[in-house]
Amino acid sequence: MSETSTRHAILAAALMAMTLPAAAEDTAVRTFLRRTIGLTDAQLADIESGHVVTRPLQGADKPEMAAFGAVRVAAKKDVYLERLRDVAVFRKGPSTIQIGRFHTPPVIADLDSLTLEDGDFDAARKCKPGDCDLKLSRSALDRIQKEMDWKAPDARARATQLTKQMLVEYVSAYLRGGTTEMATYVDNASPLETSAEFRKVLAASPYLVEYAPALKRYLEEYPTGPLAGVENVFYWTKDKFGPKPTMAIYHLTIWRDPADPTRAAVASKQIYASHYFQAGLDLTALVDAPAPPGGFYLVDLYRARIDPPTGMLSGVLLGKIRGGIEQGVAEGLRTAKQRTEQ
Repeated sequence: MSETSTRHAILAAALMAMTLPAAAEDTAVRTFLRRTIGLTDAQLADIESGHVVTRPLQGADKPEMAAFGAVRVAAKKDVYLERLRDVAVFRKGPSTIQIGRFHTPPVIADLDSLTLEDGDFDAARKCKPGDCDLKLSRSALDRIQKEMDWKAPDARARATQLTKQMLVEYVSAYLRGGTTEMATYVDNASPLETSAEFRKVLAASPYLVEYAPALKRYLEEYPTGPLAGVENVFYWTKDKFGPKPTMAIYHLTIWRDPADPTRAAVASKQIYASHYFQAGLDLTALVDAPAPPGGFYLVDLYRARIDPPTGMLSGVLLGKIRGGIEQGVAEGLRTAKQRTEQ
C-alpha cells in the first residue's frame, strides 16, 4: 500500500470513529489529528484553546492540492448551521470581494452586485478557442464572439451583462443535470471536462465515503438521487486568489443525519471558476467536543484540482498556490468560528 493510500485509510477510519459518543469521539479526533494529519501536542493545545490550525496535505498528482484545518468552536452546532444558511453573510471573509446567493431557479438579478474586472474584460475581448485567459465553455465563448461589439461605447456594460447570463446558465445546467452538465473549458488547446475533474476529486476523498457514504453518492448523483436530511444552497463569489480575482459558483450541501441528528457535515462543491481551478470540494465535519466546556470541532478537508504552472518558476508558483489554499482554509475556519460564537 502506498503512503497516500495508507493516509487515506487511516483518515477514513478516524472519521468513521467520529460517530462515537462525545467522550470517545474526542479521543478519535485527537488520534486522527496526531497520527493522520501529523499535528504536534502544541498544535492540539492550540485547537483546544480555540485557535485555528492548518497544514497542507499531499495530493494524488501535480494538479491536485489539498489542505486540512481544525478549530474548536464554543457554541452549539445548530447556531453554526443556522447562520451558515445566510451564506452571503457567513462566508464573506477578508479575501472576498463580492458574494451573493442564487434563487432556485437562478435569475440575473441574483448577480446584481457582481462587477467585471478590467483584466477579465480584456481577456474576454481577446478570447478564442484554445487560447483564453478566462475559463469558458464553448457555448459561452461562441456567444462572446457573436454578440459582443467591443467598439461600442457600452461594451463594458454589455460584457458584464453577458457574463452574468453565462453564470446563470451554468447554474441552470447544473440544476438540470448535476455533475454531468458541468462545463467543458476550452481556454487551452485540450478541452477540459470539469465533470471528470470533479470525479477525480471525489475519488481522492475516501474519508467522505466512510464518514457519510450517502452524502458522497448525493454529491456525485445530484439531482437524481434524493437524500434525507439535506439542504441545498447555491451561491457565487469573487475572491482575491492570486494575481487575478476569481469568479466562482458553488453548490453548498448541509447534511444532518436523520438517524442521528448529532452527526452533521457541510460540503461545498465548486461548479465553476473563472481562473486557476478545475474542480474543488470542501468537506467540513461538525464533531462534538467533550464537556466541559462542550461546543464542537470544525474539521475541514479541502481538495482541489488546479492548472499546474509550467516553466522554470513552476515550483515556486506551486508553493504559492499551496500556501494560498491553506490560507483560504484558515480564513474560512476563523470566520466561521467568529460568526458562530458572536
